[in-house]
Amino acid sequence: MNAPRERTNEAPIPTQNPLGKLLRYLERQSAGGFFGKVTVSFQNGKVCEVRTEQTRKLDEL
Repeated sequence: MNAPRERTNEAPIPTQNPLGKLLRYLERQSAGGFFGKVTVSFQNGKVCEVRTEQTRKLDEL
């Protein structure tokens, strides 16, 4: 139970951290039983593209 920090003249914290957003996406995929591949592309040290390839197991056809 951490108390909120007081903020004075600090730069605002971005509400959408790209890596945090990616992590939440991967957690949702995992929780949903995702079966496939996720490819993350970076450009200049930043996430620029996320490709998802979903496949089916033979017994699911």
